[in-house]
Amino acid sequence: MKDAEDFKDGAEKHLGGDLMNLAAISLEYQAIRRPDKTAVVFGEKGYSYSLLNAEANKVANAFVSLGVEKGDRVSMWLPNCLEFITSFYGILKVGGVVVPMNILFKAREIEYLLSNSEAKVLITMAPCLETVRQVRNKLPALEKVIAVGLEDHAADALSFEKWIGLFSENFFSIDLSLDDTATILYTSGTTGNPKGAMLTHRNLYMNAEYYAEGLGANENWVGICLLPLSHLLSLAAGQFVLFGRGATLHVMERFVAEQAAMIIARHKINYTFAVPTVYATFLNLSDEPQYDLSSLDVCITTGSMTPLDLRKRFEEKYNCTTIQAYGQVESSPVITMDRLDLPRKFKSVGYPLPQIEVKIVDDDDHTLPPNTHGEICCRGHCVMKGYWKNPEGTAEAIKDGWLHTGDIGVIDEEGYVYIFDRKKDMIICGGYNIYPVEIENLLYENPKVLEASVVAVPDERLGEIPKAYIVLKPCETASEQEIMDYVKDKLAAYKKLRAVEFLKALPKGPTGKILRRALREKA
Repeated sequence: MKDAEDFKDGAEKHLGGDLMNLAAISLEYQAIRRPDKTAVVFGEKGYSYSLLNAEANKVANAFVSLGVEKGDRVSMWLPNCLEFITSFYGILKVGGVVVPMNILFKAREIEYLLSNSEAKVLITMAPCLETVRQVRNKLPALEKVIAVGLEDHAADALSFEKWIGLFSENFFSIDLSLDDTATILYTSGTTGNPKGAMLTHRNLYMNAEYYAEGLGANENWVGICLLPLSHLLSLAAGQFVLFGRGATLHVMERFVAEQAAMIIARHKINYTFAVPTVYATFLNLSDEPQYDLSSLDVCITTGSMTPLDLRKRFEEKYNCTTIQAYGQVESSPVITMDRLDLPRKFKSVGYPLPQIEVKIVDDDDHTLPPNTHGEICCRGHCVMKGYWKNPEGTAEAIKDGWLHTGDIGVIDEEGYVYIFDRKKDMIICGGYNIYPVEIENLLYENPKVLEASVVAVPDERLGEIPKAYIVLKPCETASEQEIMDYVKDKLAAYKKLRAVEFLKALPKGPTGKILRRALREKA
């Protein structure tokens, strides 16, 4: 029988050992060491580490009954709810690979992710079953669908509650290799379909450990999650950092500034992680006592470079410390961050995490001297295992162990990293990544559209918004609203077009390639 000392000894050897399971060294360890400590709170209902672990154990035993084995992909299409967390750890416990999907996705989006990942099982909500049924016959690898909130088992889906209710609360995570895949998170470049970044147990554990170390996190911290749990920021800065320290995490079903502020004030929350627009929204709240955020101490901001004025105003008003972090899905996610034990340089994105090397290279992959613009590359424990079923994409992204981020920046003489632009054409809208090619591919399906290009347009509130430049086919007519509605009905809401402009022709280079840069300049 394992006990707390067994877990402690094992955790201390992880950096030099060859076995690891993230579920064991975070959730199981805390369930033994701090069984009655509140791990997570939804609304006003808290769940202790022992209860959370027991529920995850039921899920693990239930997965075993379905034949889920090490390496099998299990997808979760869930909102922020207890079942997301218990399922996440239940999958890890049996050695499965978690494939989270944003609850805002629609049929065509989930179809691609489920098909590409060859997910064996899908856990979703009962109201989502109708969407799943639209694509189920195109998913031969999908054996079972489990639905939260389904009153009874159906012909094509099991009731989550009745399913796990049959199984024991006792289960110990299986031993896995450090480099076994823990999760596949889908991202995308500027061409082709979304790519699944394979992140290992080592990636996620070490990134969270150094993340927490740089923040000075401890068991007394109380954090709040304002973003979707399916977002890597929520997983890394939320679950992995706080559970790894035996701390407490409040989770909002969805972000509403007034409600979030009241939770922070009532529960004296000292830590959060969000995108710049969230902090801007907080600053716009009235100064009423119920919106008092003075308990906040450490606030991570990421997703895009946070305006200096915003950071300073937020710190002055609430007497807290903002931490700028930088990374991407392929880097698990943190590459650099402001550290509390080092001076902050507000124009930078911080200093590399321990055991991560960062360099700047030119187009020929030659390392550049300090303060010289080039592509940011990193090497170390943060670098993903690779892209799922995409060796070509992996070889392009990782060269000699160095992850090429696609971001343009510099490193100063003291090792601080600065970002200036992106080689990739990704749009960051309110903290969400939007890939122009996905919208463009959809626009080209419209029978009225001849040519389309989508670019980022600066926006004071959201940072960037997607704008489409459209060339219609001869004799066709369409309104801006018609084009925006066409996209809105087929993609997640955050990917919707915010502006459309019709042109007689798109600017092109000598090879006929659309010059996206020219359109950005026009915008």
